[in-house]
Amino acid sequence: MQPMIDLETNGVSDVEKFIKSHWEETVRFSPQDNGTVVGLPHPYVVPCRKDSFQELYYWDTYFACLGLIHSGRADLVIANLRNFLHLINRFGFIPNGSRTYYLDRSQPPYFAALVKLMMENGLDEELTAEAIRGIKVEYDFWNNRRNTVVGLARHGHHATPDEAREFFLEIKDRAGLDATGEAEQRQQTSHTLAEAESGWDFNPRFEHRCEDFCPVDLNSSLFVYEELLAGVTTGEEQQMWLQRAAQRRERLTEFCWNPEAGAFFDYDYVNGRQSTILAASTFHPLWTGIATAKQAALVKEKALPRLELEFAIVTCEAGPRKKTCQWDHPNAWPCLQIIAYRGLARYGYTEDARRIAWKYVSTVCRGFAATGDLWEKYNAQDGSTHTRGEVGYVAPAMMGWTAGAFLDAVAYLRESA
Repeated sequence: MQPMIDLETNGVSDVEKFIKSHWEETVRFSPQDNGTVVGLPHPYVVPCRKDSFQELYYWDTYFACLGLIHSGRADLVIANLRNFLHLINRFGFIPNGSRTYYLDRSQPPYFAALVKLMMENGLDEELTAEAIRGIKVEYDFWNNRRNTVVGLARHGHHATPDEAREFFLEIKDRAGLDATGEAEQRQQTSHTLAEAESGWDFNPRFEHRCEDFCPVDLNSSLFVYEELLAGVTTGEEQQMWLQRAAQRRERLTEFCWNPEAGAFFDYDYVNGRQSTILAASTFHPLWTGIATAKQAALVKEKALPRLELEFAIVTCEAGPRKKTCQWDHPNAWPCLQIIAYRGLARYGYTEDARRIAWKYVSTVCRGFAATGDLWEKYNAQDGSTHTRGEVGYVAPAMMGWTAGAFLDAVAYLRESA
């Protein structure tokens, strides 16, 4: 039985109006390199209207684009896509963000998902062809520079020693780095840079040894690249992409799937074992379609009850921790709500998907009524804007993926009613 949902009350329309009337406040245009700012040829959206995060970010932008599509702003989505192509052509990959100090790493790869979104929403043939070429270049970056001996990708970085040393000094207090010697400092910094590339900075999933793990979500996202390229190529090339997609599915099952837990776990390829942390990344194989129907059924049956709290999907299941991290219990990140409800919906679990989407919508409405703004993340336990994070980090008011997830959740609730 589907939950009773009334989208005409509960402040939904107030939040919708706020978002659609404030998108322009997130648009920036910086066509020339200027200091640490990397020049981009087209306007782009930034996560926050003011103060924090005033540059183009990689994976944040994909989720913001979902909201832009629902707002009738395909023009901004295409501008963002063109800027990503510019970065690929200039650097051979998409950096974490459009700053020179982000050029030593990427972020979770969503470019193929963005291209797929726009192909479904009227991307012209010329730009589609250019985008496909860009997808291949970016895929080569992940396949050649982030692959492991088990055939699954990991996160990493390509910082110089000077850049790594600067990053250590900048992040050591927030990340709780406690290296006492130079070799230990290099190792901690390398893992922390990789964790920054994961987008989950910082989290308990990788035991603070991010480079040692093959993440479930990263490899699920790369499956989207292989599947999309298989759909737009022919002959031997198509067979190659089909084979790569099939191999990734097999390896994800072999190394990351835990049938007893009914969940996907990150794989520590260095020590030959799965992570012990159940995280919302377990929904990612459902969102991308790499999961089998049986795996999806077990995720719904076993993992979902452990991650669904009263007000949202929690980032990680609660448990003993060495450090306090913002990508952990009890925080609920907007992007993960989309992954969860769209992933469950893909396999026909409409009731669960609608319930999760409505929890997120209600939580955002409640926070908006109390503060007059949207926030980077919410508390899945009490539904408030009071979240947990590292020392010195203050969660900002945010449009970006918060607005994107809200509008997408509302759209899903309407289309599935």
